[in-house]
Amino acid sequence: MEELFKGVADPVRREILSLLRLQPLNVNQINEHFGDISRQAVSKHLQLLEESGWIKIYQAGRERYGYLNKTAFYSLKEWLDAYLQWGEQSLENDHGVFLEPTAYEKGAPLTHPVMLQAMLSKDKEFDGLFYNAVRTTGIFCKPSCSANPKPDNVTFYLTRDEALKNGYRACKRCKP
Repeated sequence: MEELFKGVADPVRREILSLLRLQPLNVNQINEHFGDISRQAVSKHLQLLEESGWIKIYQAGRERYGYLNKTAFYSLKEWLDAYLQWGEQSLENDHGVFLEPTAYEKGAPLTHPVMLQAMLSKDKEFDGLFYNAVRTTGIFCKPSCSANPKPDNVTFYLTRDEALKNGYRACKRCKP
C-alpha cells in the first residue's frame, strides 16, 4: 500500500495517470504533454509509476507504451472501502468522521467512541443525548458546539444536571 501512495504523491504522476486513463500512450506522447519539465524527469516519473504498480510499460519494437494497471486501482479501492462503504453513505450527512451504521442506534446506550466521534464531528443529532465537559475550562457543551476542546481534556455526561453537579458551568456559546 505504501508504494501505491508513493506513486500518486506527486501531481505530475497523477497527471500522467489521467492521461493514460483515456488510452495507452507511448513515452513520446506523454513527454509532449509536459513541455515545462525535461524528458528525463518524465521518464523518472514513469519509472516510479511502474515500480509502484500504477502502470505497466509495453515494449513494441522501439516504442514503449504506458498503460494503467487495474490491479493497483482495485487495491486502493479495497483499502478505501473500509472507510467509505462504497455507495452506502450519503455525502449530505458528511460529518468528517465515519460512524459505522451499527455503532449507534437511537435509544441504544452511548459508548465513549460514539460520543467522541459525535463531538469531533459536531453532530447535532446527538444534542441532548449527552454533554461534553472540558476539565481545563470547567465548561460543558452540546456535542455540536463550535468550541474545539482537546479530546484528552473531555469528560462526557449523559445529563445536564450531572455536569452541573460535578462543578461545570454551561457554555455561553451553545447554551446547553
